Amino acid sequence: MKMRTVLMALVATSALSTAAFAATNAHDTNHPSSREQMSDRCSALETQYNGIIEGKMNAPKADKAEGLHAQGVNACESNNSDIGAQKLERAVRLLGEKPAA
Repeated sequence: MKMRTVLMALVATSALSTAAFAATNAHDTNHPSSREQMSDRCSALETQYNGIIEGKMNAPKADKAEGLHAQGVNACESNNSDIGAQKLERAVRLLGEKPAA
């Protein structure tokens, strides 16, 4: 009887730990994971930025946005698309726009 209880406890613990592991990685499904997706994201954000900056060159935060844009483009071109996309998003936000989805 005790052996059966120990065995059932072991099976239950194993099942719960597997479910917990799966739950901790659930956020990864919402993040574009392939290089192609991230490259497309970089391109979309860069195009958006280029369309915005023309009318806002004299904006107070334009210099900082330009620096973030340059860093983002460099990161995207260096296969660090996730970091590049983050920097490009920040540059777009600094200019008062919502980054393209």
